[in-house]
Amino acid sequence: MEKIIGLGRTGCGVAEEFSRYPEYRIYKIADPCTGDRANLDIEPAVDIEAYESAVDAVEISAYLRSVKEGDEILFIVGGGDPASGMALAILEQIRDANISVLYIAPDRQVANTTQKRDDKIVFNILQQYTRSGMFERMFLVDRATVEEVVGDVSIKEYDKSIYNFIASTVAMVNYYDHTDPVLSNKVPPADISRIGTFGISSLEPDADIKYLFPLKGEQDAHHYYGIPHDELEENSSLMREIKTQTKKFTKEGVNTSFSVYSTTFDTTMVLLTFFSKDIQVLIK
Repeated sequence: MEKIIGLGRTGCGVAEEFSRYPEYRIYKIADPCTGDRANLDIEPAVDIEAYESAVDAVEISAYLRSVKEGDEILFIVGGGDPASGMALAILEQIRDANISVLYIAPDRQVANTTQKRDDKIVFNILQQYTRSGMFERMFLVDRATVEEVVGDVSIKEYDKSIYNFIASTVAMVNYYDHTDPVLSNKVPPADISRIGTFGISSLEPDADIKYLFPLKGEQDAHHYYGIPHDELEENSSLMREIKTQTKKFTKEGVNTSFSVYSTTFDTTMVLLTFFSKDIQVLIK
């Protein structure tokens, strides 16, 4: 993707973290008003239905006028945010672009009844549109899982740390997808497998995979191994370690592949993507 559109508090928070990467153009449709002229400010509304009714298609179209046919778009929205009621109306204005959706599922154990209802509605609708082919992919991320990975941080840095982790994970996978690997046997996911998530791991012998959403009906899995340049040159056992780990995590009936990339990082980074054709259910 090359253009990022954030909607609502969570969507804009994650989109803002992409601004650290100069290759992306960022759009934020925000409530409450931020005063940032680069954003499209929307008036607060009482609930998801009111936001849906209040969409100004002309205003949205004008704000997103630089989005062209064929552009790769990542649309980010947080579940349970009443502003998510605007999602389909916004996406309709850029329907000729190649759209992927990043859906941040809220921690439903602390969400109120209205947030849970709104989350369920938008979560299911966006999946149905994705499976129909209106969107290229829909990536699911569970906020509570990200909180576990990020660990304890100050309240002041709490949201920013979560948004940064999500954005950096997605940006790294996107970078790999647009970079020539040192070695790869990657096969694109089946066209029908449009619902996905991300995972993180390591090359340690006892490593496990941390799924960022508990994807059901997994059909395609890909391992991205980001290896420091010097280690690629000097570690004679590296290929064996990569193949051993890939085999360890391979599941019966799941099309599993891997690719290896040279990086300037100090340590090895292992990221994963998973895809399914099945409609997913929310974490209770």
